[in-house]
Amino acid sequence: MKKFITPNFKSVATLTVSALALSSLLFVTSCKPDETESTDPLDEAIAMMSLEKITPVEHPANNPSSEAKVELGRMLFWDPILGGEKDMACVGCHHPDLGYGDGLDLPIGVNGSGLGPDRTENTGGLSLATPIERVPRNAPSILNTAYNGMTSANGYDPMKSPMFWDSRSDALEGQCQGPPTSRSEMRGDAYAADDAIDSIVTRVANIPAYVSLFDAAFGTGNSVTPENFTFAMGAFERTLVAVNSSYDKYLAGNTSALTSDQKNGLILFNGKAKCSKCHTGPMFSDFDMHVIGIKDNPKNPGGKDLGLDDEYKFRTPTLRNISLTGPYTHSGMYDNLRDMVVFMSSGTSGNPDVTASMVDTDFEDRHLTDKEVDQIVSFLESLTDEDFDKTIPTSVPSGLKVGGSIN
Repeated sequence: MKKFITPNFKSVATLTVSALALSSLLFVTSCKPDETESTDPLDEAIAMMSLEKITPVEHPANNPSSEAKVELGRMLFWDPILGGEKDMACVGCHHPDLGYGDGLDLPIGVNGSGLGPDRTENTGGLSLATPIERVPRNAPSILNTAYNGMTSANGYDPMKSPMFWDSRSDALEGQCQGPPTSRSEMRGDAYAADDAIDSIVTRVANIPAYVSLFDAAFGTGNSVTPENFTFAMGAFERTLVAVNSSYDKYLAGNTSALTSDQKNGLILFNGKAKCSKCHTGPMFSDFDMHVIGIKDNPKNPGGKDLGLDDEYKFRTPTLRNISLTGPYTHSGMYDNLRDMVVFMSSGTSGNPDVTASMVDTDFEDRHLTDKEVDQIVSFLESLTDEDFDKTIPTSVPSGLKVGGSIN
């Protein structure tokens, strides 16, 4: 596991006269106020952390962005033509009104009906040989997945961005090929998993409006291909970013963008609570795999989720927009942000199959007070930016219901 050096701040009360003397120092470049100056000792303490601003989205060399690609990707994202039974679109589990998540502990895909917490299983009216089971892992928000893999402001490789809770796929172009193959997520019984992408491309190629959109994005002549399908989806999803939170405004120089509680929470996050050991960098994630003993969800059709290599390892999620994207963890067993912080600071496995000897050595009791927990929660709430693309198309080229069975 990576080791990170963190400030030794147990509480604001421990700031000494020498810390107050930092008022004569400038903020480091990465979080230097651009317009305002502060003599608040909290600001001076934060200035010592070398926090990094987030940088612009990077695009794969083989898939540069274009308006035509983004528009095509948007149509595909909202069109249930991608679902085997033509009832399930990507937006069914990643809706803008729910922070591009679904608001459920475990997703309800094919043959469900309704949106978010109101969605119900096997109520979509499809005649299937066997009922559709719940999707076994929580649907993460796709907001800011364009930045997956960014652990510092020095850049990242968008072609090697870890996706899914077990990082089994690289890049958004790979990620978008997964859900259409899953029976419970999008495929149903329409065709075999191995035939899913080719079947979708064949459907789309028979819709003149889609052919025109593909031609506009990739040039005429056999433009509707599996590769171009993934390129369009990736280009669209890289536009779904939310990186102008109160925290970002603070780093840009507005020292009043964070409250005192949020500043205290930021100091605790990087100090006593040691959250930044794993939730590091501009995206608040090291994008590594860790064992912390999250409890299994009893709705999981497999009973237990053993994670990567059957070792209960799961990827560190980003904390950006976390106040909008619960329930939390791969099993969705925490729907309250405060409860999540309490668990993460406890150092105790919540899964009886994950013993103390199995969990990461850095997962230990932080001995936080109730007030300190509240301050960390307050800081996490400052990572919220609700100004992101919430556009809902009025129609999709297939002529099917926009979004599928969500309404």
